Amino acid sequence: MASFNHGNISKFTLGGTSMDQWTTSTSLDMTREIKDIRPIGGAAVSRVVGPYMSTLSVEFGYDPALDAILSPIFLASTPTASTFSFQPAGSGGGTHTFSGSALMATYRTDASGSDVAKISATFAVVGTVTST
Repeated sequence: MASFNHGNISKFTLGGTSMDQWTTSTSLDMTREIKDIRPIGGAAVSRVVGPYMSTLSVEFGYDPALDAILSPIFLASTPTASTFSFQPAGSGGGTHTFSGSALMATYRTDASGSDVAKISATFAVVGTVTST
């Protein structure tokens, strides 16, 4: 039988700092570029495989302490990549870790009268994602 895990045990760190106490959702999207080659004369389309790119989307519950960590990363006059580690099934033996470096591409603070205040951020991965 497959071993499934609830998302609430996942782990997320940014710049070596655990974000677990604030993180409510984490998504890692990896997309590979694939180009079509359409030959003249009606032959079948073939494809060429290209590089991949990755985006990390994270949602947090709002906390001024968290805002003090994240907003300077986005507002830096010379942005630098932050290291990240994402463990969808938590930590421990046999778990999977995605890690790398990423630039914060978007930063949003959202306060609604009908929901808890939130922070959301999107990170553009720089280089490769390590999968261990």
